[in-house]
Amino acid sequence: MNKTLFYFRMTMAVVYTAIGVYILLNTNSLNGIVSETYAPVIGGVVLAYGLFRGYTALKIEKNKDQNN
Repeated sequence: MNKTLFYFRMTMAVVYTAIGVYILLNTNSLNGIVSETYAPVIGGVVLAYGLFRGYTALKIEKNKDQNN
């Protein structure tokens, strides 16, 4: 169960990171939802969130390994 949760966390981190990079590179991807000036900001926030999720997933996994 623990490995499954770790893989899920890492998968979601990769997905958020990829979406953030996509939004950063394609400012028209959110056309009609937000203006082109806000798209890089949203992309940067989503990218940062994905990196944060990856970091915390690795940190949780490392702490579990050290406790056992």
